[in-house]
Amino acid sequence: MIISYPNWDAAMFAYTISAHILLVSLSMGLAITVTIAEFLALRKKDKYYDTLAYKLSKALVIFFAVGTASGTVMAMELFLFWPTFMRLVGEVSMGPFYVEVFSFLLEAIALPMYVYFWKDFKNRWEHWGLSLAVTIGTYLSAFTVTEINAWMNTPNGFNISEYLASGGKVITGVNPFQPFLTVSTAAEELHMSGAVYYAGIAMIFGYLVYKYMKTTNASEKMIYRRGINITAVFMILDIIYLGITGSNELSTLLVIEPIKYAALEQDLVPTTYGAPEHIFGILINHHPAYYVNLPLAQSLLAYPFTFGHGYIPGLINLTTYHGVTDYAVWPPSFVHDTLDLMVGFGVLMGFFWLYVVVQYFRKKDPLSQKHTLIGGLVVAVMGVFTMEDGWYTAEVGRVPFIIKSPTPGGILVNGHMYYGVMTIAQAASTSPIVFPLGIAIIAFYIIIFPITFYYAAKVMKLSNVEEDLKLGEGDIIKEEERKNKGSTGTKAGMR
Repeated sequence: MIISYPNWDAAMFAYTISAHILLVSLSMGLAITVTIAEFLALRKKDKYYDTLAYKLSKALVIFFAVGTASGTVMAMELFLFWPTFMRLVGEVSMGPFYVEVFSFLLEAIALPMYVYFWKDFKNRWEHWGLSLAVTIGTYLSAFTVTEINAWMNTPNGFNISEYLASGGKVITGVNPFQPFLTVSTAAEELHMSGAVYYAGIAMIFGYLVYKYMKTTNASEKMIYRRGINITAVFMILDIIYLGITGSNELSTLLVIEPIKYAALEQDLVPTTYGAPEHIFGILINHHPAYYVNLPLAQSLLAYPFTFGHGYIPGLINLTTYHGVTDYAVWPPSFVHDTLDLMVGFGVLMGFFWLYVVVQYFRKKDPLSQKHTLIGGLVVAVMGVFTMEDGWYTAEVGRVPFIIKSPTPGGILVNGHMYYGVMTIAQAASTSPIVFPLGIAIIAFYIIIFPITFYYAAKVMKLSNVEEDLKLGEGDIIKEEERKNKGSTGTKAGMR
């Protein structure tokens, strides 16, 4: 079987970003966990939190280094696999990439100083400030890349009508600042931040739960317990946040990307009231089949304040022009199933965290219950899978386009309806180099991933827990001495 260039290019980039996003989410999760842990160590004068922050920061260095290499691979892929796409991005929407570079520099400067000069800071709060800079840098890197993704969904910043009329040859009316904020940016950024953080924290939470179950050392259990507390509270708050922002993103799609919304919800014809919710199912000859039907549910979820009265778009009316339905511009039907899977897993995780909260308020320690700990491991895996599944849902929901239409439903130019600015086929490279390059990229991640996680686990291991805690206690004592010295000096000055 011969694989087409567009399919190979798309498959390779999907493979790369699926791997890279794990490194990104873990780096973001580690950065914010380290920041919170050291903050609590200083506020509570707790050596266990300090030791936790120190150990996790070592792993953060490894994931940052490998993530940098992975990001370089992705940058190379963008130019070699998607030359037409990058030409347009280079002339119109390169601004967010420049901001991403500066965010990376902030992280690259602050992280080595934070980790390798840990014992050299007399003022521990100044040291903690570096962890905050790392957290901001990791977040901004992901934030700016998401801005590019939002621009791909709802492009702006150039004369799109003239670009389409010229067959993609003429780029005029460029405004490099507009791509920073499109009509889909806010909803996408809000949901992205929660999803990526949740997955990253989930990996850390799962590791800490596993180590907590495995160790018999009381001091180690104290360290892991504090880490579990931080990550669990974060995930409980985040799952609520994700429910809100996820609902908001679907509501936004309903208005600004109706074709994608209709594909995700498996809506073929429009309705103004009574749209059912199809749970799973497939399309056979452009008709839904093998689904569970929940009458009125979709309308009620989309328009809760009007009791289900409101317009729900349909694929057929949106992609029919001059009486002809263009089925080729419909996203693959399985995005409906991946959406249902994402939502279903989100609900299951929500119920797990509700159980944990109830147990806590009943004065029952969740960490003393083996079934709760095992459930935590399952939720950790589920959190990572759900983030990946959500990314596939969002990106495949844009197929067959790499850059969608700037207006809902499509844009009319010279009597022709365009449902997107650029297709995947138009953007893809047809150079034979993409095949050996893709194989090399596959090999790169197969080799680098297990090595990365192995060494990260090695550096996070509490080699000598009493020695580690003694160093943590020294940090706390040093900060107290500095504060007392400063307080004494102030009083003397006032006298």
